[in-house]
Order: sequence, then C-alpha cells, then structure tokens
Amino acid sequence: MTTESGRRTEIIEAVERLLARGGVNVVTMRAVAAEADVSLRLVQYYGSTKDELLKATLDRLADKSVERWQTRARRQGCESPLDAIEAFFDEALPTDSASEGFHRVGVSLEGLAITDPGVAGQAYQKHLSGLADHLAGSLQSDDLSAAGARRLALEVMGLAHGVGTLLMAGQLSAPEAQTLIKNYLERLEPQLSP
Repeated sequence: MTTESGRRTEIIEAVERLLARGGVNVVTMRAVAAEADVSLRLVQYYGSTKDELLKATLDRLADKSVERWQTRARRQGCESPLDAIEAFFDEALPTDSASEGFHRVGVSLEGLAITDPGVAGQAYQKHLSGLADHLAGSLQSDDLSAAGARRLALEVMGLAHGVGTLLMAGQLSAPEAQTLIKNYLERLEPQLSP
C-alpha cells in the first residue's frame, strides 16, 4: 500500500515530468492525474489548484537544483571561487536529457514568475534568490565582498540561463557553448585571483 507521502511524491513527480516535456501550459489537474495514474480527486486532495501543485513541485526542484550543483562542486573538488563557478556552469548547461528537462522547467517557471505573480511565480523568485545566495556564499572571499559575490552570482546565473536557452533553441552547439563559457572563465580569472 502506498503511503500518503508516497502518493504526494508520485503526483509531484508527474508535475515535474509534464513540465519537463511541455512546460507550464501542459500542466492541468487532469493531465497530472493521467500522468501519475491516479484519480483527479487524489490530485485535488494534494493540491487544490494548479498553482499549489506548481509551488510544491518548484520547492522540490529548487532543493534538487542546489543539491545537484553542490554535489558536482564537491565531486570536482572546488577549491576556489572560479572552480565553484565552473562547476555551476557544468551543472547548469543543458547537455543531456535530464539537464534539458531541468532547463525547460526553469524557463517555463521563469515565464510564470514574470507574467503571474501568484504562488508559483513567487516560489520561482524565491528559488532564484536562494540559488544566488548559495552561489554567492561560495564566491565570497577576502577579496570579494558579500555584495560583490552576489552581483557575480547573478551574472553567472544570467549567463548560464541565456547560454542554456540558446543551446536548447539550436542557436549554439554544445562545443560552442562550452567555448563561450571557457572564454568567460578566462576573462573572469584575473578578477578572482589574489
């Protein structure tokens, strides 16, 4: 028998899959029920509105996003702010099906945050702020103030998002995107070196 938290997880995962495949517009209560292979009433029990389902899904995705980046940073043995930025780019660029789905979800929710200041839009704004805080925390040093680290974190996030979108839209190839990031890191290195 499935536990209550297990059912909720199944429904949230169904929302994630729908978002990854088709964005916010394909997420309906009925589509979630079909994707999760549960009744519409059960979906409505765990989220009375689409906004509630999106917020719960975004909260889960936000945690996964930070965790994926931090895991990569540990695995790559980041010792400097530049290493942390490189690990962030390595994780953020959509270069495989999992990261493409993740990027597609982010772009969908970004549109929601811009056009709909509701619960899900606010949740995405909170996620972006939290991600910037995490990245800025890893960049702050004796040579880089908290405000400077935050500005740099937002710059890196903006570049990663833009390059990722250009990559997925077929405007850049993966090697071109990697070269662009490599050139950016080379220009950034003197600013971060003591």
